Formats: sequence, structure tokens, C-alpha cells
Amino acid sequence: MDGRTGASEAPSDHLQLVQQVVGLWVQMQARLQAHFTALAAEHSLSTVQAKVLLQLDPVQPVTMRALADRIQYDPSNLTGVIDRLEALGAVRRQPDPNDRRVRGLLLTAAGARMRDPFWQQLVNDAGPLGHLRVSELQQLRAILQSAIAEPAPGGPGGPGQPPDRRGAGADDGRPGRAGRQPPITQGT
Repeated sequence: MDGRTGASEAPSDHLQLVQQVVGLWVQMQARLQAHFTALAAEHSLSTVQAKVLLQLDPVQPVTMRALADRIQYDPSNLTGVIDRLEALGAVRRQPDPNDRRVRGLLLTAAGARMRDPFWQQLVNDAGPLGHLRVSELQQLRAILQSAIAEPAPGGPGGPGQPPDRRGAGADDGRPGRAGRQPPITQGT
């Protein structure tokens, strides 16, 4: 047993299961994105405008490049989005005190008034996960936390390999988890 498959599983069975999970994940991501887009539209925002407003702060400026990286959007296309939000009074460009060529983006009070109701609806509307029971959501959360946990460098489950789940004892009843701190979750 190599940590990727159980004693009775062949490597091809593991790969097939991984492929099925990835396919389901892509379907769920599409549903979550459609939900996000529909909620943004209810607030007269495009998907990218909503993403921008969620990333900006009224005090700490963010550069266009950093914002583009955060929302995984092409910086050259982001300029038009920022121009429209600036015309609405939702964002403000501010010169960087250390580099006159760089301008930071700040959320304005009007931008916060646009963002906050959208955010409240987004976090309070369960969307495509709403039909799951609490126990199912807890299981899904635990599985996702485990899937995104970084394996120790050079240890089992290195790059391209799942973590080794054969450890003895566990805090939460699962092998290989004893003493591990839960990852910090992000509120998005």
C-alpha cells in the first residue's frame, strides 16, 4: 500500500475515483459561480464588479496588478471594470506615496453601500449547498480542509501525491490526523 490507494484498491481504481471527484467538483464550481453571478446581478453588479468590491478596503489601497492576481482576471481588462466602478463612485484611485507610476485602489463609502448588501445575501443564502444537512456540510468541510492541507515537504503525499493516511491514532477519529491543527478558513 502506497498511501494513495487502500489495500483492496488498484491504482487505476484510485485514478478513476479521482477523475470522478474532479468532474463533480467542476460541476459544483459551475453551480457556485452561477449562484454568485445571479446574486451579483440582483444587486446590479457584474460578476467581476462584485469580486472587485469584495477585495477592496476603504483604508488599505490595493494595486491593479495585486487585485487582478487576487481575482484571477487579466489586468488590461480590469481597467475598464475599475473605470465603471469609479464612475459609479464605488472606488477611488490614489497615487502610491512611494511610486508615482502606481495607483492604489480604495473602496469608497458608496462602494461599501453597494458591496455590503451583496455580501450579506451571499453569506446568508446557502445556494447550491443549501439542501445538504448540517452533518453533510461538516463532512464536506472536513474533506475539503484535508484536501487543501499542504503535505510536509519531502514527506508522504509530496507534490502530485495525496497525503499518507496510514498514521496511528487521531484526534478526530481518522488515521493520520493526530495533533494536526485545523487550517485557517477564509470568509469568502
